[in-house]
Amino acid sequence: MGIFNKVLPSLAKADERLATQMTEAVANRDFSHLGELAAVSEKIRAAIAEIERIEPPAAAPARAPAKPKAKPKRATARKAAPKAKAEPKAKAEPEAPQKRRRSPPKRGYPKYSRRGDNLVRTDWSHSKKVEQTHAVPYATVAQIATTIVSDGGATFRKDILTGLNTPDGKQMPTHQVYLVLGWLLNSKSIRKKGRGDYVPNYKKLTADALRGSFGNLNEIESK
Repeated sequence: MGIFNKVLPSLAKADERLATQMTEAVANRDFSHLGELAAVSEKIRAAIAEIERIEPPAAAPARAPAKPKAKPKRATARKAAPKAKAEPKAKAEPEAPQKRRRSPPKRGYPKYSRRGDNLVRTDWSHSKKVEQTHAVPYATVAQIATTIVSDGGATFRKDILTGLNTPDGKQMPTHQVYLVLGWLLNSKSIRKKGRGDYVPNYKKLTADALRGSFGNLNEIESK
């Protein structure tokens, strides 16, 4: 059994538990540890992706029926007892190929799309075996991009995005910040450098360029 079979299910369950805790924390407006939970979740997702890169899941090959091993004959037994007639061997029924239950591979996730004026991230739930989606308004995307540009440095830390307020005056949920950061990484508007550090691509963070990248996403139907 390889590392994929041993480790991945546990990591996937841990990530699901973290997602549940973050959802409950947001619902209860308890943001005291939301950043730490999101950071741990990001590390777990990165570990899952690395494991699947090293050892992609593959269907288990069908096993040929094992041949029964003949018992070694003892010389004393041949002398003591007459040789019994060998009974006709029964044909062994071929073993049915074992079905390996596994979730679809992590490759291809997360997916980013748009629904109206909302940025949508789609992930695969290993425990529920279904896709899960989360969305943020484009206004939140633009606000985070503006904050990065306003910082003006060659690099920035994600800490500058904590404590932001939404246009209606409420504190921006941490999971929305990570959703937008993930899309900015995916669209090459920023790139990661070290732990918690990012390098901005200011040409892609202008209002027009950002809106163009958003407009190029696949449109999905509203629920």
